[in-house]
Amino acid sequence: MIINSRIAVIVLRSSGAHSVDRSSPHCPASVSAMTKARYLLAATTLALTVAVPAEARSPIEGRWQKGNLQIDIKPCGSALCGTVVRASKKQQARAEKGSGTDLIGATLIRDIRPTGPGAYSARVFVPDRNMNASGRIKQLAPNRLQVSGCVLAIICKSGNWSRVN
Repeated sequence: MIINSRIAVIVLRSSGAHSVDRSSPHCPASVSAMTKARYLLAATTLALTVAVPAEARSPIEGRWQKGNLQIDIKPCGSALCGTVVRASKKQQARAEKGSGTDLIGATLIRDIRPTGPGAYSARVFVPDRNMNASGRIKQLAPNRLQVSGCVLAIICKSGNWSRVN
């Protein structure tokens, strides 16, 4: 079996056998090699185009719920953010009283960045106390997050969030 027509020319010439110029454009073997090269180039180009997605989606993107509060985690700038899309009247009133924040549409979690497999760092805003905290998010399961935040590394609080389908 001859894999490469150039190798065949070298083998034929070095063995003293009848010399055939396989590089001629009129030779069927070289046309076949050229056709194979074109197909290989086209297939490689197609594979690279299909194999590289435009952007990979983060596994924590989507809607999450803790109690009556729901947030959407989605890209914002170069990171991810969690914006409130649903809250109880009581939660809305506490946020308004604590910080003057309209809770619906407020970004409670911002600058979410991966720190390892299933782990993220973030900045967390606590509207009813009008405080910002450093936060961590840990994906416990595909549909479960643990979100924790600490103020001055002394006062810490965490809660589990469930994915909303």
